[in-house]
Amino acid sequence: MKVPLRYQNTEYDCGTTSFVNALAYLYDREEIPVSLIKMIYQYTLDVEDENGIRGAGGTSRNNAEMLARKFVSYSNSQDFNIKCEILTGEDVTLENMKKCIDKEGVIVARCMQEVEHYVIITKIDDTFAYIFDPYYLEEDYYINDPDIAIVLHQTFTHNRIVKIERLFSEDNKDFSLLSKENREVILINK
Repeated sequence: MKVPLRYQNTEYDCGTTSFVNALAYLYDREEIPVSLIKMIYQYTLDVEDENGIRGAGGTSRNNAEMLARKFVSYSNSQDFNIKCEILTGEDVTLENMKKCIDKEGVIVARCMQEVEHYVIITKIDDTFAYIFDPYYLEEDYYINDPDIAIVLHQTFTHNRIVKIERLFSEDNKDFSLLSKENREVILINK
């Protein structure tokens, strides 16, 4: 049975929640090994804030990449099918992302939202990316931003619709994938 995607519990666990959501999007609840959930909690929330509080700085790129490699290692040693590919910089293209989505995959993306932030992308068409952002916002939050819409009733797939132009812009507005040299996405497929 599929379960609805979830929101983060703190200001810092967007990475943790996005990886859990990626699994929930791809697999039925009964299929998800508890070992992968434990891995997510083990490798995320690794960054210290300015006060030295571990986790209050979120999840580092390094640990997100390590987690993707751990997923693949787990798949190679267990009877569980999961594939991960890390794309960075110039390799983060609309074409590469669409290939993942077209194979019924999901993308864990690091984007801008005041600070760097993790979300999942579940669908891409010629105009929009359909994103589940684990940071809960009221429905009218982006009312003055024509590039973003909040959707509250698609809890199994997305809660934001973002124009492709915004996604690939380098102007550090919400949901931009950062500058080309700093882009990073993790493609996850069964």
